[in-house]
Amino acid sequence: MATPSSVPPSTMATLFPNFRDQEVQSAVKNLLAYSLVILIVPLASMFLLKQFFFEALLGFASNDALTYSAIIAVILVHVVLGIWLLAATKQEDRKKRENKQD
Repeated sequence: MATPSSVPPSTMATLFPNFRDQEVQSAVKNLLAYSLVILIVPLASMFLLKQFFFEALLGFASNDALTYSAIIAVILVHVVLGIWLLAATKQEDRKKRENKQD
């Protein structure tokens, strides 16, 4: 049986040595938030637009409504990716300016 003094460091500390860093935590939270948005927004918009906008309001056939709502969902994926890239670029520029001031 292992004594407390011979217990190896936690696995998390060895796998993710920088995870306690505030900058790394912020990046992970950002990544998780945008990952959820990139899943939820296009899927929800696709099904809601198909059901309530294209079929119910405009009276399109089911296949046509699905095609148009899928096109809009693909466009929304690209919009969310663009926003994520823009936010990441702004954050990187802000870090560079802070480093230059130091």
